[in-house]
Formats: sequence, C-alpha cells, structure tokens
Amino acid sequence: MKLRTRLLTVTAVSLAGGMAMLCLAGNLLFAHTIRTDMQQRLDARLNAVVASVRIKDGRVQVADAVNDDILDSYAWIVASGGRLIEGPSNPPPALRASALSLAKRDRARTASGPGRFLLGSRPLRAGEHGPVVATVVATLDTSQLATLRQEVLLGSIAIALLVLIVGIAATRRALSAVLAPVEQMTHDADVWEAHDLDRRFDLGPPSNEITALAATLDHLLERIASSRRHEQRFAAEVAHELRTPLAAIRGLTELAAGAPDIDEAMATLAQIQNHSDRIAATLDTLMAFARREASPAAEGVDLEAVAAEFDGVDVRVVSRPLPRVEGDPRVIRQTLAPLIDNARRHARTGVTVELATAPGRAIDTVRDDGPGVDPELGDDIFLPGVRGAGEPEDGAGLGLPLAQRLARSCGADLTVGDGPGGCFVLSLPAR
Repeated sequence: MKLRTRLLTVTAVSLAGGMAMLCLAGNLLFAHTIRTDMQQRLDARLNAVVASVRIKDGRVQVADAVNDDILDSYAWIVASGGRLIEGPSNPPPALRASALSLAKRDRARTASGPGRFLLGSRPLRAGEHGPVVATVVATLDTSQLATLRQEVLLGSIAIALLVLIVGIAATRRALSAVLAPVEQMTHDADVWEAHDLDRRFDLGPPSNEITALAATLDHLLERIASSRRHEQRFAAEVAHELRTPLAAIRGLTELAAGAPDIDEAMATLAQIQNHSDRIAATLDTLMAFARREASPAAEGVDLEAVAAEFDGVDVRVVSRPLPRVEGDPRVIRQTLAPLIDNARRHARTGVTVELATAPGRAIDTVRDDGPGVDPELGDDIFLPGVRGAGEPEDGAGLGLPLAQRLARSCGADLTVGDGPGGCFVLSLPAR
C-alpha cells in the first residue's frame, strides 16, 4: 500500500469514527431532551387535571373549568373501586384499557401506551396520609416528537456522510498537493544519469518539511558533485603531471639501450633513477593524502618533533607553549617536505622553520634567504604545472599543489608569506 493510500485510509477511518461518535452522542442528547420535554408536558397535563378535582368527605368532586373540554379529551378520573368518574367521550379501546389499568396502581407512574401515546397517573388521597380515593390518568400523543426525533437522526446521518465525503476528498487533494513534490523528486532522481552532476531538485526556499528535505538533498548533491569534480580534476592533474616523467623515463631507457659506451649508459640510468625518485615521492604524497582522508589520526601531532626530522633545517620556536595539532604525522611530514625541498633549492645560506602559536592554531613558517616567489605568480604557485624561476623543467610539478591539498585535508591552510626571501606559511588547527 502506498503512503498516500495509507494516510488516506487512516484519515477516512478516523474521520468516520469521529463522525459516528459525534452523531451518536448528538442523537442521544437530543433523545434525552425529547424525553424530558414529554415528561414535562405530561406532568403539566396531570397538574391541570388534579387542579380541577376536589375531595370532600371522602368523595370526589370535579369542578367545571374554562378548558374542561380540553381536559376531558386526554384525561381520566377513576374512583378507587374502578368506577370511571370522567374521561374522553370516544377514546380508542386500547388506550382506554391502558388508562384504566394504570389507574388501579396506588402510586404515580408513567408508562407507554398503545401507538405513540405516553400515559401518566397520579393518585388522589383523602388527607395527606389517607386512603386513595381516586386516580387521575393523563395521556400525551408523542407521534410528532417521535417523528421529529427520527428526522433529526436521519438528518444527522446525512450530514455526517456529507462531511465524511467532503473530508476524504479534501484530504486526498491535500495529500496529492503535499506528495506531488516527492513524486517529482523520485522521478527526477530515477532519470538522472551518473554524469548529471549539476542537476538539482530546486523546489525553492524551504517553507515546509518537503521543501526543507529537497533543499537538504540539493546541498548534499552539491557536496557530492563538488567532491567528484575535485577527484576528477585531481586524477586528471596527476595523470597529466606524471605523463611527462614517464615519457622521459621511456625515452631515456631507449637511449641507454643504444648507448655506445658504458659511461653514457650509466649517466642515462642516473637520470632515469632521478625521474623514478620524483615519481615515487609524488606517489608517496598521494598515498599519504589518501590515508589521511580514509582514516584521520585520533591523536595530535608534535609539530616541533616533525620539523626536527629534516636535516640541515634550523627549527625555531617563536612562542610557547606550542600546542599539538590535528592530523597525521605522515601527512604533515609529507606537507612540509615539498616546502623544505623548495626552500633548499632557492636558499643561499640556509632554511629556517619558525613555529608559533595563534588562537586555536599553530603556525609553521618555512623561510629561506633566496630570491623568493615571483609576486606575479602569487597563489598561482600552488596550481599544478606552475613553476617559479629556477625550477627544474623535468620535475613532476606537483610538490606545492599536493602540499596545499594535504594541508587542507588536515583542516590546515598553506599560503605564500610576506617578508624577504622565500616564505610559506602553514597554519594548522590546534588540538
């Protein structure tokens, strides 16, 4: 059963049950009101008849009244011995028999008569505690009230059915309007291809639960698309940058195979080894990046200890205490390695690593006293394939770009710093 059908069924059953209970309660209340009204009318008739009767010396006397004809049409006055003193001139036999039978009782009673008649009796005594001298019986035709009660019952049932039909129709329309975006989202997601990275549900600003869900899914799709584009671009950059050294290795291999003497062949093999080392370093960096994304380290990293692992580098701690930083030691090491290698290639006398603290961060600044980064390059130095002045043309060209990618995988950032000479600033989140 579809969600729409289930919701509609639950709503219909609940509405039907509620209307049935409301109809039943209303009719029961109306029936109670009718019964009370009939009893009040019957009591009024009995009071009118009793008011016209006098008991004197144990005998019953009926006084003449203005409405005597009316009283005689619905009332009986019966003596204690069963003798009829006064009553309707030509009543139905069954009604007469019921009235005389009720008059034999020595206490007030109310009973249903033949047809739609209601009968009530009231005994008359000689004195407050004397014997019963006579009994007054009055009748009330309840056919009109019974018809009214039946009409109210049928009318309430008709109204309840109408409300039920209208309620189900309104609920069905509301459910269709609410679930239409969900059906459209399901259809769109079903027809989208794997390469449709820019498709979105686009239901507008979140105004209810459905549009809020669509907006959340759109944000999720945006992150997935961004991640996929990032990985595609990353793979393309790696393939592009590794193609050059691999092609060089192939050419050098062919050259070494045809070298006329051993010295030339050994020189060619040395170049092949140099290219292989660069490719291995690039792949190590990629593996560290992948490990960092797959399983981040649970413990912090001692940044001073990692910086001290590099030979020939002057490590200076500018401010203490130096906090441990987020990340994996191998990833941070692979991030610093291209920066220090770059500084060594351009330094005139030496390379310095300065460690400092900032609010919630640890700052690692790699400096050298070389010519520095070309101001025209700026942050473009971190783009794959961009080389500064003096950079070897046979390199893979991925050192600084991968360093920045690894830094961001740790929640850090890598930028070009200010000051004389070469300067790169690595800002890492403190643990």
